[in-house]
Amino acid sequence: MPAKIKTYQPHSHYHPYRPRGVSKRAFHQVYWPYLPLILIIGLFLGLGLRNSALPQAASQPLATTLSYADTMQPNRLIAQTNLERQQAQLPTLRFSAKLAAAAQTKADDMVSRNYWSHDTPDGSPPWLFVARQSYGYNKLGENLAAGFNDETSTVAGWMASVAHRDNILDPGFSEVGFGVAESQNYSSAGGGPMTVVVAFYAQPNQLAGPKISLVKGAQVSSETTAAQLAFANLPVAGVATNLAVASLLAAIFFWLSRHVRSFRRAVKQGEKFFFRHPLFDLGLLVIAAIGYLLTQTTGLIH
Repeated sequence: MPAKIKTYQPHSHYHPYRPRGVSKRAFHQVYWPYLPLILIIGLFLGLGLRNSALPQAASQPLATTLSYADTMQPNRLIAQTNLERQQAQLPTLRFSAKLAAAAQTKADDMVSRNYWSHDTPDGSPPWLFVARQSYGYNKLGENLAAGFNDETSTVAGWMASVAHRDNILDPGFSEVGFGVAESQNYSSAGGGPMTVVVAFYAQPNQLAGPKISLVKGAQVSSETTAAQLAFANLPVAGVATNLAVASLLAAIFFWLSRHVRSFRRAVKQGEKFFFRHPLFDLGLLVIAAIGYLLTQTTGLIH
């Protein structure tokens, strides 16, 4: 009696590599290990978004000008600065009316003469504005900012820079004053409407006349990205932008490599590659989009 040979359908019509009788859910389970990774990334970003940097970038992803904040208040800048010092277990800074007057004069001068520098166009150093208020000091520091949308992002921008953070967290400083000025077209820092913020930090001197000393602060202007704002108080602050760019490029390269190799096969099989790999593809596209948004400039510091 001849042996009976059973014949099997090698695969189903829906998926060329799925035998008949195997549930589609068995193939969807391959994506489940990616869910914890997506949750971890979401949690990490959520912790960094307390300064609202990413929503700002997302609302204007193609913007060429920086923010104009006509509601920026010096008292809120002081509160945000002291919050950073309290978190570092440092004494809070006292408000100084003379430092505030000096900072306001400097901010108004920067806007009226359209310059973006610690020194004025005629070469006068920043301590000159303080000296004109008859304020004596042993040590003086200055931070400049332009284009941030609120007090929180302004201080976060300074905290993302080592030199500016050193001014905020210097234990030798005990007084502070802020000045805020608005420009409809601040071309010296890139153009467009911007809010300029000047901060003077000082250790007062009780002598009659002001003591001139070196002003601490960054000597070159630098851009602050959304990534640096989002992770300003995290250990990765210094490399936030580089990580965002690397993630963006890696996600795009990997996505393209997978799709270029599979495009012809996907068309021939009559299946769309995206629907075969929904979570993985969506995750790569989200990472690429977030990477782009995080590299957008949100303000300038000096």
